[in-house]
Amino acid sequence: MRMLIIALAVLAAAGCIQMRDYTGVKDGAFGLDVKKGFGKGKEKKDYYVIKDGEGIVVGDTKNEVITLMGIPDQVTTNLEGYECWVYEKNGVVFLFSEGKLKSWREPEKMVKE
Repeated sequence: MRMLIIALAVLAAAGCIQMRDYTGVKDGAFGLDVKKGFGKGKEKKDYYVIKDGEGIVVGDTKNEVITLMGIPDQVTTNLEGYECWVYEKNGVVFLFSEGKLKSWREPEKMVKE
């Protein structure tokens, strides 16, 4: 019986550790984020690393992206209705919907799609 209780405690702790990847507090509000992939390899992440210790996360606002990346070189809209911010120097295109970051792509991939 004692081993069963210990095993359940270890499983509960492991579940809590995994849950911290999906929950968090942002702007004073607790939230539950469902992670989504955006393609193969590095694009499956829900964040874009700018440099060590700094990154942009899916769901960030336009102001948060501007704070970290600056003003985009070009702003367009694609056929799906996403607002596309092109940062040529960094080689990335951020896709926004309703004022929040939804995904990102490399500029070459945007042309082929």
